[in-house]
Amino acid sequence: MKHTLTLIALAALSLGAQAADLTFSGQAISHNDKIVIDFRVAAGGSVSLWTDSWQSGLNFDPQLFVASGGVIVHHNDDNESDSLASAGAGYYDAGLQFTAAAAGSYRLVLNASSNDARGTTLAQGFVYDGDTPIKLADWNQPSYDINANDQKGGFWRLHLGGVEQAAAVPEPAGWMLMLPGLLALSLIGRRRR
Repeated sequence: MKHTLTLIALAALSLGAQAADLTFSGQAISHNDKIVIDFRVAAGGSVSLWTDSWQSGLNFDPQLFVASGGVIVHHNDDNESDSLASAGAGYYDAGLQFTAAAAGSYRLVLNASSNDARGTTLAQGFVYDGDTPIKLADWNQPSYDINANDQKGGFWRLHLGGVEQAAAVPEPAGWMLMLPGLLALSLIGRRRR
């Protein structure tokens, strides 16, 4: 009986830690917007991350950075992997595949191509961090084709394969929008006590 209970407990734990395929999407507004997603991976897990936002030049040219412990461990600007291209990513989309050496948390940053990292850590920031935001509809990204009038949309979509869990991290502006609501809820809770 004890052996059976142990097997049931192990099976339940393994179900909770199984890898999943997840998709996130949204709308970038400015040339220096950064989409940040935290995800967890099991040791030895095979992870694939790719965008299919480019859509034949209708949207900005994305790039991906993946960090572990704040250190950038993977980067891709344009998709150079045939296996990721067959999953719906285009030539100007970004794609990464890697095997996690250890179980742990990773942070992914998706931003416009040419907004490169200033160093080897996320804390060092990105090239456009100090710029006044330029709306994507008005910005000519470096890979912009003046004859095609491309790269004017801000739609982004990111696919994650082989991750245990993932969540988008709100930008500071998002926190500022949520702060009044959180304060109001706190006041209501205090009054009820």
